[in-house]
Amino acid sequence: MPRSKSYKTLAVIMVFGLLMALGGCQQAAKKPEQPGQLAPEVQKYNAEPTISLYRSDSGKVDNLKLEQYVKGVVAGEIGPKFPMETLKAQAIIARTMTLTLLEYENGTRGKHNTDASDDHTEFQAYNEKAINDNISKAVEETRGQVMTINGKFVYALFHSASNGKTASIEEGFPKLADAAPYLVPVATDGISKAPEKYKAWTVRVPRSTVKKIMGPAAGNLNDISIAQTGPSGRVTTIKAGEATISAVELREKIGFDKLYSTQISSIKPQGNYIVFTGSGWGHGVGMDQWGANLMAEQGKTAREIVEHYYPQAQITQLYQ
Repeated sequence: MPRSKSYKTLAVIMVFGLLMALGGCQQAAKKPEQPGQLAPEVQKYNAEPTISLYRSDSGKVDNLKLEQYVKGVVAGEIGPKFPMETLKAQAIIARTMTLTLLEYENGTRGKHNTDASDDHTEFQAYNEKAINDNISKAVEETRGQVMTINGKFVYALFHSASNGKTASIEEGFPKLADAAPYLVPVATDGISKAPEKYKAWTVRVPRSTVKKIMGPAAGNLNDISIAQTGPSGRVTTIKAGEATISAVELREKIGFDKLYSTQISSIKPQGNYIVFTGSGWGHGVGMDQWGANLMAEQGKTAREIVEHYYPQAQITQLYQ
């Protein structure tokens, strides 16, 4: 999956929400799903698999044990500097998402005839050079653990930072709404830990660029505005003239590294530019990496982090 701070690879409500989400709301432990309750595509992973990885620089294919591959994904998607419990949560997510993409999206078999690619725009980021002792430990201590819902693998999406709430699946990935309705907004405070440039940003996009994206029906863009917002408060639809466009599509076409998120507070024409103001970093769905960092600093475990951001999910042990 794309990480949020490039294309790779962002979330909550006021004091009460923060206390509930980050300060220690007590929940009963979830009962693990039993083997007979798991879907066939999950049950079959009763031993560590080997996956084929396309290397974009060389065009070669590496065959890696899943746990070794997960170490490289954690290194590529979050890096070694986060707290151990955050790294462990990311390991569970990376392992889950790998198998989700293999089983439900055919991996990169159609493009490279491999299970996976190290190109983050095609699969997940992978960087074996950034693996260190902490990352290795995080992966080893969560060996074989994945998230399931109703016996199936979870679409374990994640992002960098959200301001207040994570996004619903409809807000971040409308095309996956039917596949992953369990990805719902939850309280988070990743924005408090994120780099300053993502806490509150102003992005100036050439008017001509936006006009080209929205088409002739958008007119001169002098009336461009937010048309609709979603459950988390993110912008879902933008209008100008007789044209409307989804915020997700507009962000994609402007560039994920230019328009940082759809947590947009205002859109205004200004001379030759359209000026977007907002906060956050990434698509907003699933685990907020900087929010997970904060939770770990507050003493939360990887399991508590995962169960917070994916509240309907179970942690399932596939193999030892």
